[in-house]
Amino acid sequence: MKVNSRKTILILSILMALQMTSFVIILPLFPRRFDELGAGVEALGISAMAYALTSALAAPFMGALADRFGRRPLVLGSLAAYTASFIGYLLAPSVAAIVVLRACAGAFTAGLFPAVTGLAADLAPQDRRAQWISFIHGGAAFGWIAGPIAGGMLYDRWGYSTALLVSIATAAITFIVALLFVPESRPAYTPALSGVAPIPTSARSRATGSRTKSLRLAWLEFRSSLPPSLASFFVLLFIFFVVLFAWAFIEPRFMFYAYNDLGWSSSTLGLMMSTYGVAMLVGELTLGRLSDRWGRKPVITLGLVLFSAQFIGMAFFRDYLLIAAAFLLAGLGNALYDPALSASILDISPAEHRARILGIKSMVGSSGSILGPALVARLNASLSARSIFLIAVSMVVLTTIVVLVDQARERYTHTALSTEAGAGTTVSGEMMKEGEL
Repeated sequence: MKVNSRKTILILSILMALQMTSFVIILPLFPRRFDELGAGVEALGISAMAYALTSALAAPFMGALADRFGRRPLVLGSLAAYTASFIGYLLAPSVAAIVVLRACAGAFTAGLFPAVTGLAADLAPQDRRAQWISFIHGGAAFGWIAGPIAGGMLYDRWGYSTALLVSIATAAITFIVALLFVPESRPAYTPALSGVAPIPTSARSRATGSRTKSLRLAWLEFRSSLPPSLASFFVLLFIFFVVLFAWAFIEPRFMFYAYNDLGWSSSTLGLMMSTYGVAMLVGELTLGRLSDRWGRKPVITLGLVLFSAQFIGMAFFRDYLLIAAAFLLAGLGNALYDPALSASILDISPAEHRARILGIKSMVGSSGSILGPALVARLNASLSARSIFLIAVSMVVLTTIVVLVDQARERYTHTALSTEAGAGTTVSGEMMKEGEL
């Protein structure tokens, strides 16, 4: 059955809007719930780390499953796992139970973003890839607008249980939408051969019974599923690692800082997170195609610079409006770098292994989300909130410099190759002239 690409992208955008809304409704409420249960920043950091750890371990395997068996089963399975985990958060009697539930949720929902983004990449024209991915991210950005406001207001008026019930209902509706309307788009599965010479059948037979040769063949097949340019791939993964590390590093302290030092209510914190979401949504819908036109790296660089504004705002301002302005700039930065980064990775990835590559990307990002809370839990007692925010700024600035250096390297390589090609053409022309004479 032929898939209507534009209709499917619209459905995926709606799907991500609903899913992110249900997820973010409860995000500002975890500190409140942990405080009720007698826990603080360290416990919140451990719960975030548990979610990220299991997600990191599961993401590459989930991505490979999406390439092998299809995008749709992974989407449905992940959405069902979200619904189940939210029910668990409602019933959990202790911090330990919430930590275990978040760990399970991380493992069983890790396939959602690789599958959804892979589905969008399967359908997108080459010259509009970043724009179509932006539409998907724009749906998620809507969730960042609606979720925190709804969660904060529901908690302030009716408490934790009511907010969780609304989150559960929204997650269930999301699953039903996916069940009814999400199609399959997976390219025909073939053994991984891109970028590496095919492995002869004779080599396979000789490797039987030999552990060393079997491992070598397995490595060659895995390597062939990766982008040909590993240097470029690693730089892109490093960018994603740092931006998620930076946010995960400040998130537990930021939420308690907002409540205890700045005196914000749950609604106020939710409104601030929604400010970020508004900027991200507007940016995704209006600026998504910039990297298709201007190139990926310049847009990623600009996005990182703007993304760092939120950390600067929290480090130097206490006024709500000034912090909100910083979050607006950061949301625009996220809208710039994120689609460009995903499109950059997909540009160099074998088509039949897109979801696996996106799973590896998710794994690396989750690693940042593991190390960030782990480090802040260890340093929380010895560092002020401002110091933590400034460390996050420094990391994003360092990453921006890495992107600029990599961009210069690519230009140098391109110039060198062009020069060699031009020299080769000149030599060939001279030889032809000599032959004519």
